[in-house]
Amino acid sequence: STLLMDKTGTITFGNRQAAEFKPVVGVTTDEVAEAALVSSLADETPEGRSIVALAREQHHLSEPSLPGAELVAFKAQTRMSGVDIPASDGPGRSVRKGAADSVKAWVHGRGGTVPADLDVLVREVSELGGTPLVVADDGRVLGVIYLKDIIKPGIAERFAQLRAMGIKTVMITGDNPVTARVIAAEAGVDDFLAEATPEMKMDLIKAEQAGSRLVAMTGDGTNDAPALAQADVGVAMNTGTQAAK
Repeated sequence: STLLMDKTGTITFGNRQAAEFKPVVGVTTDEVAEAALVSSLADETPEGRSIVALAREQHHLSEPSLPGAELVAFKAQTRMSGVDIPASDGPGRSVRKGAADSVKAWVHGRGGTVPADLDVLVREVSELGGTPLVVADDGRVLGVIYLKDIIKPGIAERFAQLRAMGIKTVMITGDNPVTARVIAAEAGVDDFLAEATPEMKMDLIKAEQAGSRLVAMTGDGTNDAPALAQADVGVAMNTGTQAAK
């Protein structure tokens, strides 16, 4: 049998928390913090709130008034969120934060360029087992938000017990492969699926079921709901969304 697990809901202790703002060359840390703050003002996720808190506490930034601002919600397909701010006498301002490849594509689509040192920052955070969120302002890449994961105590021992019972454990995450590999090794899972979309989760479950395996899925988010329904056993975390439950 196989147990598939959403990383945030099952393996990490609580949610990712913003730990540091890392600017690219030619940009100040305060610029990254300000853009990260603006892009997170309407972000009610724990990660979004932690970004606002970090910008306020470490960089002494206050929350600006953004009349008419339009929230761009995170989607599993776009893997970005942010805000569009209209201006009465110009084109306005658009700020995005999200997965490196998604923000890069957004920047290129607006005619911007990606700094050569961005990939270095992304890899640095990933190799720490953190989640790098790239921040861009009007097509200009500013830097990276370092989101830190904390592994639940005793989780590796639990997975060892499951392994002894003949249950294969697979961690599913939207993180990039480098971050996922570090977290998977620390947690002691048998395998992982990185940069996972709802469709990829479904395909993995169906492939396991096609191999005559009984599949259980644990998750907490709305994006986990289809996979929870497809699995032979669906386990929604108590803190999960109503859709997951």
